[in-house]
Amino acid sequence: MYLQLTGTNVRLLGSMHLFPATSRRTPPWVAEAYDWAEGLIFESDAPTILPFLRAGAQPGAAQLQPSMSADAWTQLQALWPAEGLLAPLAELCPWAVLIVAPTLLQQVVDGVEPRMLRSAMAQAKPCRYLETADEIAAALESIPLPVLGQALEMLMADRAEPQRTLERMYAAWIAGDLGAVERIAVESPMFNLPGIRHAILDVRNRAWAARLHEHANARERTLVVVGALHLCGPGNLLECLARPVEAVREADAQERGDAV
Repeated sequence: MYLQLTGTNVRLLGSMHLFPATSRRTPPWVAEAYDWAEGLIFESDAPTILPFLRAGAQPGAAQLQPSMSADAWTQLQALWPAEGLLAPLAELCPWAVLIVAPTLLQQVVDGVEPRMLRSAMAQAKPCRYLETADEIAAALESIPLPVLGQALEMLMADRAEPQRTLERMYAAWIAGDLGAVERIAVESPMFNLPGIRHAILDVRNRAWAARLHEHANARERTLVVVGALHLCGPGNLLECLARPVEAVREADAQERGDAV
């Protein structure tokens, strides 16, 4: 979960973007990794994706309705906020609905990246990103519409699943058990639908690996922070990098969960 590219000043940290609301603790290696780094690289600048959530001139979320049962579509409409950045449902891209819907069924607090970003801004620690918002949108648009509908129907059939999976994954992550993180993800029905893993993980892993090769000779100590799922399973980021890595030992680290 906390690794170094052998012979370089680059380290990788498998993170969780969100924590369950009742579990705010971070493991000691997160604070250690932040303190070690002179510069940070995150997946993307989250606010920049917001304009891409709307369909614009293209048909919106109503395209999903034929791919879902009438009951599931009614439940999705009832779940959706009536106002705010995510409203109305009909104006969102179909893939945006898939990304947002599970979060509406979760009780969460900020995870690793928002905490690190706040600390980095306060300390003027440089931050960069592995991808742009339009690249994320392009990857997610590759998910077939029937698959999006099927995934959302599964979500409406078991509305407790997002919170249950988040809590299980958090417990595995905080224990540093990457294998358990992968097993929990594989048990999630949506994750196993064709096209979803490919768009969310595989395509992006390959693109990130190409960019990280450019940082391998960095002089400054560089920490790359990506979701833990990008470090496990077939086609993971480590496989795409095709470079030797080694686990970073905690140097007598104490619990410093409030450090970031």
